[in-house]
Amino acid sequence: MRKFLATCVVLVAAVLIVMQFHQPKDELRPLDPSATLDARLHPSAQVSTMLHQSCYNCHSEQGERPWYSKLWPASVLLEKDVDDARARLDFSEWDRLSPEMSKIRLLDSCRMMKENKMPVWYYRPMHPTTATPDPNTVTAFCEWAQTQPGGSDTAQLQ
Repeated sequence: MRKFLATCVVLVAAVLIVMQFHQPKDELRPLDPSATLDARLHPSAQVSTMLHQSCYNCHSEQGERPWYSKLWPASVLLEKDVDDARARLDFSEWDRLSPEMSKIRLLDSCRMMKENKMPVWYYRPMHPTTATPDPNTVTAFCEWAQTQPGGSDTAQLQ
């Protein structure tokens, strides 16, 4: 029985070691500074700081990767989360959005933050000081988003 357990432990350890060789794609696309949300919409310093601290890690090419992004299986999960997040909202490619879609995305972001759906719950424990913006900053973001051009009365924040 001990020999079987020892063999299982060695096999599991070997699989974990081999899996460490799977590294996430570290190919950052070239960033066009004129295409970013900051360049296009010029948010206030408070809003910009909040976006960079709480949102950009997943929703832009300017995000920083934590230490565990190099370890399997966290690297695989993180890569998938970031790819999904950028597919929904990418602050690095804001120039691709029409003014109407830009406002819709901003107001939707406001709603998600107010409903405590963003950042996602499993991101918060690993980033306790920066993940969740304070309510005053969320209010400032929502007020700023409301003033952006593009959209009709149907796009107004509920």
